[in-house]
Amino acid sequence: MEDLRKLVQIVTNRGQKTQPLLETKNKHVAKETELFLRIKKGELQTDEEAAAALYNCKPNDPRLKMLKSRLRKKLLNHLFFLDFSDSRLKVSLRYEQECLSLLHQGRTLMNEGEHKISGKLLQNTLKLATEAEFTSIIITCLELLLINYSLTVKPNLYYKTKKTLEQYRKLAAFEYEAEDLYYTAKMEQNKSVFAKRGFLPKLQKSLERLKELWETTKSANIFDYYYILDITKQELYGNFDEILKITTTSEKLLLKEKLNRKRFDVRYNIFITVYAYLRVKDYQSGLAFAEANMNAFNRSTNNWFAYMENYMLLAMHAGNYELAVKLFEDVTSNSFFKKIRVNAQERWTLYSSYLYFVNPTKNLLRQSSYRQLISSIPEYSKDKQGFNVAIMVLQFFYHVQARDTDLLGFLIESLKKYAGRHLRDNFSKRSLYFFKLLVVVVNANLDYQESLKKGKTFYERLQSTPVPGDAFAEIEIIPYEQLWIILLKILEDMDQ
Repeated sequence: MEDLRKLVQIVTNRGQKTQPLLETKNKHVAKETELFLRIKKGELQTDEEAAAALYNCKPNDPRLKMLKSRLRKKLLNHLFFLDFSDSRLKVSLRYEQECLSLLHQGRTLMNEGEHKISGKLLQNTLKLATEAEFTSIIITCLELLLINYSLTVKPNLYYKTKKTLEQYRKLAAFEYEAEDLYYTAKMEQNKSVFAKRGFLPKLQKSLERLKELWETTKSANIFDYYYILDITKQELYGNFDEILKITTTSEKLLLKEKLNRKRFDVRYNIFITVYAYLRVKDYQSGLAFAEANMNAFNRSTNNWFAYMENYMLLAMHAGNYELAVKLFEDVTSNSFFKKIRVNAQERWTLYSSYLYFVNPTKNLLRQSSYRQLISSIPEYSKDKQGFNVAIMVLQFFYHVQARDTDLLGFLIESLKKYAGRHLRDNFSKRSLYFFKLLVVVVNANLDYQESLKKGKTFYERLQSTPVPGDAFAEIEIIPYEQLWIILLKILEDMDQ
């Protein structure tokens, strides 16, 4: 009861005179609560709308400025009471937020001179932070406990804690080095394709150092940096077999308790494994793995939709169009589909259009923008890189079926122009060879036998050209080899 009495006294003495949080359940809501609710409902999008609705004034009115300031402060106060128990969140985030909350409480009580209560909170924080290997939080806890033990004259605990703190500060130095290597690499990977290629040799050196640091410390923080950058490197080089080795090794380390379960992102490991199966063309293993791990992701999250994209592409590449239709319907019937990013929705439109082309069903036609996609010529810009080829190829196939030689000639000129600008290096050779096959078809005037004969050399080159790393690849929604066979079948049927 003594602890509670002291807490009551602190809250009473330090409590704010005005309500620090929004109150949304009262019948008569405050003005800032009204602003909050109307923003939440989507009724107010701009300062102009808010000014007119709330005060019938201009946006620069001092009343609106003060109202926005009060609301901002209360919303920031609410950050202390967010719910991080949601299973959709990354597992480490839940533990980190719990540690930060306890740490804040312990520090506040220390500032109030309540060393006994704060000491207990800091010990609890230290225990949880140690289990989850949050080194920076551990160090802060130990530093505060040192002050606590000094002021309460506990020499044994003081010197024991001081020794532990020295060990964690040494560990932190290694982790700071690893952090610097990681975020430097991440920044370089957000630059242009040309810059990414130039950074690859440096990335290898960073990985070697990260591996050395992890083997020395066995730090969960350093392993995360090493694990993610290693996958990034293999992806950029197109070494997807190596990614499968990385994810399999990580899973084994986790089972052997050599990785921290409160830190390792199992869902990301599952996600990247499915993606790697797709890129190494092990479709059956990938489909089985994808089906077995679907419940790892919450259906309301962007991660679920991203996971389903790879699952869908696995089905498409495997030629299992019945499964692909099922997956597409599952995704588009999800009530959260309309809430995902617009570019993600556009990718699903493109997938469904390809699926409709190889498996024309009324349901797919109704749900996709197939005809709209066919009728539009894409703008070849950086933000659409990765889909320009896919769109043009689909348009080409459509006009072949329609025997529209005029538009095919126009498309070929567009293909040549695009190839000249964007497909001049080794990373885009697969797209370049496939483009040449399409040119062969037009030059052969859609004749099956001539296309088969004159396209043989380019087809063989296509088959011998590996899939490039993700950062440099145009998307093959259906592998080019399969598309060529489909195109030849269309030509053959037209000749009969």
